[in-house]
Amino acid sequence: MFFIGIFGIETKEKIIKELPNFYCKNCNKEEAGQLIKKYNYFHFFFLPIIKWNEIYYILCNNCNTIYETAKEKGKRIELGEDENVTYWDLQEIKKYKGIRICKSCNNEVDDEFLYCPYCGEKLE
Repeated sequence: MFFIGIFGIETKEKIIKELPNFYCKNCNKEEAGQLIKKYNYFHFFFLPIIKWNEIYYILCNNCNTIYETAKEKGKRIELGEDENVTYWDLQEIKKYKGIRICKSCNNEVDDEFLYCPYCGEKLE
């Protein structure tokens, strides 16, 4: 976030639609997911003026893998013109091996960490 006085630049993520059944490449079956729109915007008195760098991605609710989808496809789904997300519409961005909860600070921590990046405690 960049903020000076009465104007600034921020990044926002917005859940566009719940997808009840898209084919997750990582789970290798149909799962539920969310279509999410991420963008940067310039605001004046907290009113958005200009948006840029729009990205649409899908988050699998089962394995938390993130897939990017084409901007045109995301816009069509957002406007209600298209309902289906196919196997070919997905480009994998990040695959989660697993997430643990730190017992000290209760934050979600990636499985690859030995120590919590939030509080520094050793993870079990």
